Amino acid sequence: MESFANNLIKRPLKLLAWSLALFSASQSFIVAMFVSAVLFFYLKEKAVQWSKVVPAAPKVSTPDNPAERKATPVQPAQPPETQYERSAVVTPIRRTGTHDRS
Repeated sequence: MESFANNLIKRPLKLLAWSLALFSASQSFIVAMFVSAVLFFYLKEKAVQWSKVVPAAPKVSTPDNPAERKATPVQPAQPPETQYERSAVVTPIRRTGTHDRS
């Protein structure tokens, strides 16, 4: 996992945005309260994610000798029967009530 500072060095626009946010927070009390609230909730979420335990994968039992299974007889593949024949004749669809359109 990369550190926060290393991530900012790789992304200079993110570093610029954080720098501008901290500068404006140092100039204004309201912006400082907003930035501190965002930082608090970010750290709180990271602490909750860090404390969660990831469950281990369940152990799956496998057969001892998978090669000893009985082989099933292979059925010859038959092509599916077509229900309808294709026709080269194309009939136009009648359009009713469209004589006003141009």
